[in-house]
Amino acid sequence: MMGAVGRILLLDTSSLMYRAFFSVPASVTDPSGRPVNAVHGYLDMTARLVGSRRPDDLVHVYDHDWRPAPRVAAYAGYKAARPPEPAELTGQFALLRELLDALGMAQAEAEGWEAEDAIGSLCSAGGPGERFEIVTGDRDLLQLVRDPSVRLLFTLRGVSLLAEFDEGAVEDKYGVPASRYAEFAILRGDPSDGLPGVRGVGEKTARELIRAYPSIDALVADASSDRRTGAPLKRSPALRAAIREAAPYLETMRRVVPIRTDLQVTRWRPDPEPDRLDRLAEGRGVSGPVKRLRATLRGAG
Repeated sequence: MMGAVGRILLLDTSSLMYRAFFSVPASVTDPSGRPVNAVHGYLDMTARLVGSRRPDDLVHVYDHDWRPAPRVAAYAGYKAARPPEPAELTGQFALLRELLDALGMAQAEAEGWEAEDAIGSLCSAGGPGERFEIVTGDRDLLQLVRDPSVRLLFTLRGVSLLAEFDEGAVEDKYGVPASRYAEFAILRGDPSDGLPGVRGVGEKTARELIRAYPSIDALVADASSDRRTGAPLKRSPALRAAIREAAPYLETMRRVVPIRTDLQVTRWRPDPEPDRLDRLAEGRGVSGPVKRLRATLRGAG
C-alpha cells in the first residue's frame, strides 16, 4: 500500500473505537484480564477497510479533546450531558497507539480539538490530486463532503456495511446541499451534542428553511422584518417568532457546529518495528487482529 498518494482514507478513530467497544464482547481481554475488545474490533475494521477500499494511504485521526474549550466557551451545554467514556475503553486508546506506531501507520490529531476538526483541516490542506474518504459514525462530518475531493463513508454495521455520501447522496438523504449541512444541523439541533436547535423546528422544517433562504442571516433578517418575504415564515407567525427569539442562539452556534478546517494538525508515521509489534500483540492478546491487518497491508502494497 502507501504508494503515490491519491485516495486517502481518514478514519475517525474515536468514533470507530467507540463502536468497536460496544460491538465486540467485553469478555475479549488480554492474558491479565484487561479489556482489549475495542482494539480487537478496531484493528479488524481497519483490515476490512484496507482490503475493500484499497486506499493509497490511510490516516488514523484522534480526538485530542472531545469538548474543545472554544466550543464550550461559546455554549456551555455542548456535550455537557453526555455520559463519560467507559473506563474500560479509555485505557485501550493508549494500546491502540502503541500498536499503530509499531505497525508504522500514519496518525494525526489537532491539539485541543476533536477528530472531526483535524479531519476537516486535513481535507482542506489536501493537494489537487488527493481524494479523501472519511470513515465515521458521526453525521456532523457530512458538512465536509465536496465533489470530487471529499466523500463520507458512514458506518451502518461496523465497516461491513457503509453508506457512501457524495454531494448528491447528501442532498437525496437530507434535502439540503452538503455545503449547508451545518446550517441545517444548527436549526434542527442535535440532542447527542446537547444542542436544542430552534423551538418547533424539526428536520422537515429545517430543510424547508434552508431551501427557502440563502443563509441563516437572511432567515433571521426576514423573521425580524415587517416586510415578510419568506414563504415558510409568512405561513407561520409562530415559526417567525421562534426564529426571532432564537437569533442569539443561532449566532452562538456559528462557533459550535461548523467543523474547523484551518487548524495545525500534528501527523506522525513511525518506522515499523516488527519485533516490538510481535511482543506487544502477544502480551496483550491481540495477535489475531494484528496478524490479519499485517496480511491485508502486505496484500495492498
